[in-house]
Amino acid sequence: MSTSDSVGGARAGKRTGRPRSLSEDDIVQAALADDLSTLTMPAVARRLGVSHSTIYRYFPDREALLRACVDHVARSMDWPDPELDWRELLLTFADRLWASFEQYPGLAQVELTVPGTPSGVVDGIETLVLSLHRQGFSTRDALLVVDFVAELTMTQFSMMGGLDDTVSPTDPRTAREAYQDSWRDSPVLAQALGDDSTWQGRGWMQDKLALVLDGLALRRL
Repeated sequence: MSTSDSVGGARAGKRTGRPRSLSEDDIVQAALADDLSTLTMPAVARRLGVSHSTIYRYFPDREALLRACVDHVARSMDWPDPELDWRELLLTFADRLWASFEQYPGLAQVELTVPGTPSGVVDGIETLVLSLHRQGFSTRDALLVVDFVAELTMTQFSMMGGLDDTVSPTDPRTAREAYQDSWRDSPVLAQALGDDSTWQGRGWMQDKLALVLDGLALRRL
């Protein structure tokens, strides 16, 4: 047998496909280790020490990987006890979501923009909706308020997280300072926004939740 035959034989017998040492969960964990809002397939591949084409054998595109990340977080999240009183249930839901956004940078932005809802999220929301329905709310109202709490938490987290960013290379103010300067043009509104808590932590999130939940209480069947 010639040398070329030996090489050809070795190539013919070479294993192809997914490396045995890699799993979908490995890829998800690697993705979650970085900011999800700026995730790229090559960056995940570099973290795992594989070619980016290997990642595509498990996930066809970036969006599929991001959905898998959201699903993983949803399945590992400590969802509220469905036996909680409806108001405490929703407030706890907001708290747990906020904590997950703090733990995984970029998660809030991804949940707002990536199409599709992973089954882990659907399962968790269904449990909340069923709990609210048992406590006197229509299924539609229950779903509406769970969706509202989720969207409010996502948007508020994203907005508050960007307040320390610089406006631009030519404007050294923070986004917080730019907003504050704008509102000063109206003395009435500036007074309402004068409390420093407006611009720190969760901002007006708790107040917004209270307004909505107070209104929801009037819709119990």
